[in-house]
Amino acid sequence: MKKKLLLTILIVLATLPPAACAPRVTTTFLPPEEGAAYAAEVDEYVENMLVGTSECDFDKTHRGFSPVWELDEITWQQECEAELAVRGAYQSKTLDHVEVRPGIHARVVIYHVVFENNPDVTATFYFSDDPDHLIIGLDWEE
Repeated sequence: MKKKLLLTILIVLATLPPAACAPRVTTTFLPPEEGAAYAAEVDEYVENMLVGTSECDFDKTHRGFSPVWELDEITWQQECEAELAVRGAYQSKTLDHVEVRPGIHARVVIYHVVFENNPDVTATFYFSDDPDHLIIGLDWEE
């Protein structure tokens, strides 16, 4: 019993220094009013992306994307049509919240999105933390 206790204490003590020295990444949740105001600023990009994806319209979908995204239109078109067959058309979105992530110099806007065949999708949009607010990242959780 004492050996197990001693081993547990040693393991805990061995993991404390690395944990204490790990870099701190702070995420700040914007207050609801401030988050809604920011989401309103980027709403045209989000809506274009969601509607454009439902129409498999490359230009509309990528209107708000940062130029660092180098996408092949033909490959994108094929993937879009395959995803559209599974998800169905975009129906609506509801803002969940907005975060500020200083470590990546981005604001993150998270929506609950309803598609024709999948009513429970979480879409996370990463926007550059500059005046243009271009999309620098996107993540879907289905």
